[in-house]
Amino acid sequence: SLAYLLEHAVPRPAGADPAFDCAWRVYALPYAASIQPWLDATHTQQLYDALQLMQLCNKTLAEVLAQAPTARPQSTPAIEYAWAKMAEIAHARTDPSPAERTAPVVLFYVSVNGSDAAAGTFASPFRTLAHAINATRAARSATPTATATIYLRGGEYFLGSTVVLQSVDSYLTIAAFADEKVILNGGTTYSGLSWTPTGTPGIYVTPVPGAPAAMPALRVNSLRATLARYPNANPEIDQFPIGYVMAATHWLPPLYQGHVCNPDMQCGVSVNVTEAVTDAWHGMYQNWTVGYGGACEQYDPPYSPWCSGDFYLERQFPEMHTRHPSGMATASLPHAPYAHPSGAVVFAWRPSHWYTWMFEVDDGKFENKSSHWSVEQGQNNIFGMLPAPRTSNDAVKYLGDYSTQNDCFAACNRTKDCRTWTWHAVDFPSDWARGCYMRVDGSYTPTPEDQVSSGYVAGGPTSTLTFGAGGTQGGEGADTAGEWYIQNVLEELDAPNEYFYDAATAKLYLWYNGTGIPPSSIVVPTLANMIQVDGSQESPVFNVTIHGITFTANRPTFMDPRTNPSGGDWSLERMGAVLLEGAVNAVLINNTFVRLDSNAIMLSGYNRNALIAANDFSWLGQNAIASWGHTDFNDGTNGDQPRQSVIFGNWIHEIGIYQKQSSCYFQAVSAQTTIANNICFNIPRAGVNINDGFGGGNEMLNNFFANTCRESSDHGAFNSWDRLPYITDVRAGNPSTVPAINNVHHNFIVANYAADGGCLDNDDGSAYYAIHHNFCVYGGHKSDFDGHDKTSSFNLHVYPNVYGTTCLRISAQVLPPAGYAEGYHSNTCILPDAGGLYLAIDGIAGGHGECLSGEPDAIATFVAGLTLGNNTIYVPGGQPVVSCGGRTVSVQQFHTIMGIDLTTVVRADVPFADTIIAWAKALLAA
Repeated sequence: SLAYLLEHAVPRPAGADPAFDCAWRVYALPYAASIQPWLDATHTQQLYDALQLMQLCNKTLAEVLAQAPTARPQSTPAIEYAWAKMAEIAHARTDPSPAERTAPVVLFYVSVNGSDAAAGTFASPFRTLAHAINATRAARSATPTATATIYLRGGEYFLGSTVVLQSVDSYLTIAAFADEKVILNGGTTYSGLSWTPTGTPGIYVTPVPGAPAAMPALRVNSLRATLARYPNANPEIDQFPIGYVMAATHWLPPLYQGHVCNPDMQCGVSVNVTEAVTDAWHGMYQNWTVGYGGACEQYDPPYSPWCSGDFYLERQFPEMHTRHPSGMATASLPHAPYAHPSGAVVFAWRPSHWYTWMFEVDDGKFENKSSHWSVEQGQNNIFGMLPAPRTSNDAVKYLGDYSTQNDCFAACNRTKDCRTWTWHAVDFPSDWARGCYMRVDGSYTPTPEDQVSSGYVAGGPTSTLTFGAGGTQGGEGADTAGEWYIQNVLEELDAPNEYFYDAATAKLYLWYNGTGIPPSSIVVPTLANMIQVDGSQESPVFNVTIHGITFTANRPTFMDPRTNPSGGDWSLERMGAVLLEGAVNAVLINNTFVRLDSNAIMLSGYNRNALIAANDFSWLGQNAIASWGHTDFNDGTNGDQPRQSVIFGNWIHEIGIYQKQSSCYFQAVSAQTTIANNICFNIPRAGVNINDGFGGGNEMLNNFFANTCRESSDHGAFNSWDRLPYITDVRAGNPSTVPAINNVHHNFIVANYAADGGCLDNDDGSAYYAIHHNFCVYGGHKSDFDGHDKTSSFNLHVYPNVYGTTCLRISAQVLPPAGYAEGYHSNTCILPDAGGLYLAIDGIAGGHGECLSGEPDAIATFVAGLTLGNNTIYVPGGQPVVSCGGRTVSVQQFHTIMGIDLTTVVRADVPFADTIIAWAKALLAA
């Protein structure tokens, strides 16, 4: 819920032991250095700042760095391969001079000061990367498997068009020369700007030569400018709820072909395509299914499981079906009416904060009619916002003292931009009595308090905005939306660093956040894909290597055609600064991806053995790395997917600036991926999202995640789903819907902020996971909606939360049948409070209400569906509990009644913080 998010989206959970909270933060820095030993002072400082060690623990960086380093982490063949490739590239970059290099068969140089009429040598370099690629093609025409290298000299290169590599470009390396800084820019430069003041302080206007058709993003002095918006915010650094309208909003109902949708039916009837599955049990997701057309006409291609009438039958309407509001009516736009609302974009959270929708405004209507108000007694809308009565600040304005509530309301009605008021009754204790106040931003988020009343405008002047394009950025639909903001509106240009481009007049308006007049040139991000490897399974591109390059300024793609990759919550477009399709043995090492407005790296379709290692990702509009394959309906035996990818040692933070459903790594219809030694922090959603159970065989180890889910909720630091059974041959070489086991081990995962779904949130249907030897801070083990075949063992769960303090929670389902059991054994779980939950099973109710009866059927259900044993539960007072079917008993009673889990022990001697960290170090090195 919104209330939960606002309360829990903080770095240190309420009630957390400060000693332990500081202990894990101190340990995080040497752990990071152990999994990425190449970290420099800049990156160390970034993580130190993110951990807030000074603010929360009064620890200087020098004090933390004095800690003893941890042992080198776990290794696998995939990790050894990554280390070897990194060493090979590091050696190539430190060769002392061109003359002493072991030359490839073909070698060309490119320089910003070169010429495409030159020879392409070190002394006479080319000017553009595109020309150098054409030169390598010509030079290798007789020997296409010969290796080739293109070295880029230091400088910034504006690509102008996507660099496309095909099968003829196999065995090509594109690299920065030595340690020179090379920047590839996906934008277009507009120069010769002639700025003049508009008359509004700080705001300038200029004609834009060349008159671009649109300007959805802008760079000024290489920094991201903000499209004029309301409420104001810096999207790079401000987190929800800053910059969102929190007031009640009326959302217009979903439409299909102009008709209002019935909330109990599909919003546009789709054609169901359902493939029956009989080789294994998949619970409520037994069959693979999608819907074509109808509600899915908005997607490209036009199908999705969320459009099928056969999908998710237990939760279909309206929540679990493709649909979205068709517009909004609000009194929360103080600068309305807008002269030209068409083209504005509304960003709105889907209810429950799973993802953000983006809607392009098609039309707007503004009505000036008499206001009416909603009034609530016992509610204080300015609680804690003023230091003293009868004062004002940037957030609250004092309107005067009044003897009645109606007088306060009238004072608000007389005051410009007053949308909410709060009045303290005459007999309210202290000097606050009779005081009348307004919230400056018009938001309404009251706190209960006696003898205080508050009101908010519930009608007129009203802005009604209808939506055109958009609403395709997520999976599950809803008839309404949550908190929102609007951008690309000239009337909202009222804050430093905001801009607005009027395409009709080709004029750019900018509130310059600098000294003097704005610069004479700007950069408009233009390309979605900057380098595209364009092969296929039949004609792949082999052994392309890219290293040492900085990628910046690709354009926003959140309004581009997209669809749902599989049965998870996501919607995605096959785009990225580097797009790999049909690539074999592609290598991306030591690159920097910064201030991109879309995805950084996309692996699409057929890919084999991609290595994405030691790259730096920050300030991204969407995902850092995404992987998404193709199938023939539910048959993935065609192999047209990314497989055997290695995602190793990447540094990822500050992503999801525009689309909040963004992660450090996202995977759909891909298999056998190694995700190792990555550091991921300060992001809006889960660090890793696995959208389906396709193929399995993934391994995730030696990663550090913290400060995830800072703006979203109802998921954990890791998130997975498995709602569609796919046929692959990954597990045993023969076609089956049973995937290979996913191995998740030796990770350091912190489930702080609103990561309420556990250490690893194995959501709807997630199955076939071996989860072991993980240090889980603030997160327990979760399964729900017919999840099965997951074993959690040898983990350390410290003060765990799974929708409440719990070691293990199985939600919204009965236990799996025999042969598909969940497992929780040999774990150590430290609960913070007496009476804490060891085990909660929420989905067994009604006819199964006697699940703790001790009757043979109840015992058989447990034995078949859940393996328990050898756990050690620490809890103050030594009395943890088990909850099932609405009944709660102590662990000791559970043992006595059910006669199972007898090897699990309970201890009251809760360890101190230093002991817990010592256990964690030993665990991660085991």
